[in-house]
Amino acid sequence: MKPTNLSKTYRALTLIVAAALLTAPILTSAQSAGLSGSLEASRSQNFAKDPSRALMLAFFPGLLLHGYGHMYAKDKTIGTTLMAGEIISLAVMGIGAAAKDHPASFQNSFLGSNVERGGRNMILYGAILFTLTWIADVAHAPTAARDYNREHNLTPAFSLGPTGTPNLTVAYRF
Repeated sequence: MKPTNLSKTYRALTLIVAAALLTAPILTSAQSAGLSGSLEASRSQNFAKDPSRALMLAFFPGLLLHGYGHMYAKDKTIGTTLMAGEIISLAVMGIGAAAKDHPASFQNSFLGSNVERGGRNMILYGAILFTLTWIADVAHAPTAARDYNREHNLTPAFSLGPTGTPNLTVAYRF
């Protein structure tokens, strides 16, 4: 039996969501190793979060896993919210694509009488939500890292002072 476009769409959507859900815990726990020799010791210590690294992590891995920059900055509430927004947007786009491709399956549903237009609108709204959650992660991740550092009274190893001069911080712990 030849797979239809609807089953291909569902299969692709399922693979994307499954990959996001399966890799998120692995990626967020891998960054917590820190600078110390043992994993036990590093989990109990707070290390400064670099705002530029938070921006870079929000930009690329964050494109696939929205909220990744916030997870790096230890702002798990916003990170989880952005990740949930990404999953919802992918689901909305998937349902919209299915409705657009197979309007007969969605007759007399929540989309009303013009199912194809409703499907196109769902794809558009899902894409807007997807883009906005990614932009929110990229725009706010450096601020979340700075807030974390200020809250824990930490300074990054390399930072710029108030006058723009570079500061190099050396820290050690016993």
